[in-house]
Amino acid sequence: MKNELSIQQFLRFRIWFTVIVSFTIWTLLTWQYFDGEIPSHHFLAREDMPLISNIWGALIIPSFTWFLLYRIGKRIFRQQVIITFPYATLFAWIGAMLFGIALGLSIYYEFKTFSSNVPLILFVLALLFPTYRSEYLLGFVLGLTYFIGGVLPVVVGSVFLLFSAGIHLYLRKWIIHIFNYLYRYVK
Repeated sequence: MKNELSIQQFLRFRIWFTVIVSFTIWTLLTWQYFDGEIPSHHFLAREDMPLISNIWGALIIPSFTWFLLYRIGKRIFRQQVIITFPYATLFAWIGAMLFGIALGLSIYYEFKTFSSNVPLILFVLALLFPTYRSEYLLGFVLGLTYFIGGVLPVVVGSVFLLFSAGIHLYLRKWIIHIFNYLYRYVK
């Protein structure tokens, strides 16, 4: 019974996690306000694009967290009331958050080698893992929020999610099919 998770436990986790994320983002914004000003970022880091203030993260990040945790719970529980603890989901979230932090650090320290190759890296990761799932998006967004605010990670992460869904669900099947065909007939 130690490695089991019930719907009620997950709901409590969902509530507490959303509260913690809300408190964290509001604390960050308060600190930024009293430290000078709440920063704004240009979309795609281009001066000709509009500025988006980090203050929007106070509304977007908590609601986004609540929604994605709902989607995660709906997927992992399906028709069951009690499941074994979803370690794969936890590790996926941690990995995506570390990736978001690495991307944020590469943007902050202007390490162009990593930040300019993110689409290629995500392409490869989408072939190997189901990076279109909600836990990957939540981890990516939370990892990147400190560096570029709350709105841009949601937008960029959602675009990456669409591409990775297409890659993992369709392109991956075709690649596997081609390799299987070549393996059978080339032998």
